[in-house]
Amino acid sequence: MLIQFTIENHRSIKNSAVISFAASKDKSLERYLLHPDEKKTLLPAIAIYGANAAGKSNVLHAMRTMKEMIVGDAAKALKGQKLPWEPFGGNTEPTSFEIVFIYQGVRYAYGISFDERKIYTEYLYHWPNGREALIFSRDNGVYEFRENVNEQTTLSNRTPDNKLYLVSSNDWNLPQTENAYKWFLEKLTFLMEEEPEASETVAQIVSGDEKKARILKELMLADLGISDVSIKNVSGKAPVITTTHRVICEDGKVEHFQLLMDQESAGTQHFFARIGGWLQALENGALLAVDEIEDSLHPLLTKRLIEMVQDKDVNTKGAQLLFTTHDAMLLDLNFFRRDQIWFAEKDDKSCATELYALSSFSPRKGENVRKGYLQGRFGAIPFIGGDGQWQR
Repeated sequence: MLIQFTIENHRSIKNSAVISFAASKDKSLERYLLHPDEKKTLLPAIAIYGANAAGKSNVLHAMRTMKEMIVGDAAKALKGQKLPWEPFGGNTEPTSFEIVFIYQGVRYAYGISFDERKIYTEYLYHWPNGREALIFSRDNGVYEFRENVNEQTTLSNRTPDNKLYLVSSNDWNLPQTENAYKWFLEKLTFLMEEEPEASETVAQIVSGDEKKARILKELMLADLGISDVSIKNVSGKAPVITTTHRVICEDGKVEHFQLLMDQESAGTQHFFARIGGWLQALENGALLAVDEIEDSLHPLLTKRLIEMVQDKDVNTKGAQLLFTTHDAMLLDLNFFRRDQIWFAEKDDKSCATELYALSSFSPRKGENVRKGYLQGRFGAIPFIGGDGQWQR
């Protein structure tokens, strides 16, 4: 489970910005909360609101960049190859990421700083018995280890400046860093600009009847009119997705007709592309990061997807959801706690993104936060005409 993520000097995020899943002392909707151990209480979902170009998506992009550097293509960079460094403006300082999470009951903190040429700092701590313990640290090429020192020192000497030690240690199957690596591989998932043909939904339908049946159940619950889906793989091409629709005629007879996926509505395509990854995250107890969750979806469908994560009867493995949105209908203190609603706002002078939670405003219980947000009380809305007042 994710506890918090810290970003500094990435795209529009100049200064240190923190998104935290640690629950506040708010007593509302406590049935939603996750309890990974006796001391920690975490949120199942966080929504990030903000105007267009405020930097909401850059929070998710930073997290995805970190994952790419560990288990993606950027982890395979050859010596001297550039790293995915995207600093704020003309800033020449390193970018920094830190992520704190729980895996198999143990808390970990992993952080890196880098530019396009090299990794400057990297560290991994854990709390196996409730006490902080260093696994490794790296500072401008100088390493420190607590266990298996000789072997890890040899490996560190073979790790290029542009490669993370977490990646190198996994390549050599070192047990000290295995769990941290597995968390990024297994527990951090993204749904951003996904296409139906390349989606997890297709993979699950192809994999077997049980997973296909679960997807069909969600498609029917979504009232999309789809009763079946078939996938035809074509060598060297994207799979062909065909949906079957059931129609009851005036005389009571049942007929069926088929559509190709690209003939379905945009909303149906988006829901189809996402539902497989959604169900997989719930099954794995993973963190799911979603950009513009409401994209082409009816508000009730969007709410249904969030409810699947917030409902402990459905979310039995402790999955979490981090998403960006413009859907003001979700701004309801009967649906979200105050610490679940976050805002991204871009400073007028510096153009840097700032992150803050609704709980920092201490809204009253039962307050209409949707109205307050649209009236500009919490910031993070567009001001039409630049320096003029918000046009209502």
